[in-house]
Amino acid sequence: MFLVVFFSIYGFIHLYFIKKLKSTFDIKSKFLYLILIMTLSPAFYKYYDKLGYDNYYISFFILLWMGFIMLFFLYYLFIDIYHSILKISEKILKHNLLPHISSFKGFIFITVLTLSSMAYGYYETLNLRVYKFKIYSDKIKRDIKILHISDLHLNQVMREDKINLVLDVYNKEKPDIVISTGDLVDGYVLNKETYIKLLNQMNPPLGKYAILGNHEYYNDVNQAIEFTKKAGFKVFRDETFSIQDLAFVGVDDEEAERFKVRKLIPEKELFKSVDGSKFVIFLKHQPKLDNDLIGKFDLMLAGHTHGGVLWPVKFILRKIFITDAGFLKINNSYIFVSRGIGTGGPPIRIGCPPDMAIFYIKSSSR
Repeated sequence: MFLVVFFSIYGFIHLYFIKKLKSTFDIKSKFLYLILIMTLSPAFYKYYDKLGYDNYYISFFILLWMGFIMLFFLYYLFIDIYHSILKISEKILKHNLLPHISSFKGFIFITVLTLSSMAYGYYETLNLRVYKFKIYSDKIKRDIKILHISDLHLNQVMREDKINLVLDVYNKEKPDIVISTGDLVDGYVLNKETYIKLLNQMNPPLGKYAILGNHEYYNDVNQAIEFTKKAGFKVFRDETFSIQDLAFVGVDDEEAERFKVRKLIPEKELFKSVDGSKFVIFLKHQPKLDNDLIGKFDLMLAGHTHGGVLWPVKFILRKIFITDAGFLKINNSYIFVSRGIGTGGPPIRIGCPPDMAIFYIKSSSR
């Protein structure tokens, strides 16, 4: 059902673009409808990715085109809305106080705006923010430093450069623990030995731990899990575990049930087996929270949202999730939602730069 809806919308956006192109330049050629072939380009990308064919440039073009066509559509809607308002005012007032925008001027303006947005959006994906937080707790006897990463979306476009961003921070900070909160994998990457070797350069003294995100399920979840394990992470799927003064609850993504891979264990049940005398860290990909769990954990780490990717989207996300991104405190529970490092689609971000976080968990009893 998701694929039917996606390709229906994606196809409509392409038809919309063709209509604007024809009306602007008065092109009659039926060859314009070859643009519709690009509607199927995401499926083509998934197909050759699954076969193990690796071509960065083709993949990059397909994802860039996706970003272009979607931004063009969103921007041009404002001109259509503007013209609709003019038509209504013309019927009421019998004349227009504001000018019409010609098809040519509108198309050129929106095209330039779209290309400019994409150039900036790509630039923003390269500017990683590293946040640092100190949390004091009387549950901690020995200070512990945690590196939190999320949403690398490793695939044919999100490559070694994204892993190197993580390694730069890791080598500088030398954390005790590395935690990945899902969407580490977003494609068939089990044959990408360079990715595995780079991730294995992180070898913190207290280990590397990961949970799954929704994108691990969009391809082959088993190869995603195998890749994550080969990269040195221990994967937790609805499990609890303890390390020194820390207790972790790591939950699987809700897509596991939608894809009928496994039945999830209720989060409340998992928390029953957690040692509350330890500093409890809750690992969940999507930042949704049962209010009954507030106070049962000290720190929750999540990702998934990307901050909305496009700045205005964050206001919608705040209605769906705990927050779109950032650090907050609810009663005695701290929550951090990462904007992630990679992108799950077009390699652009506007007003939502990538991030990762360092947490200094310190004893307050000294």
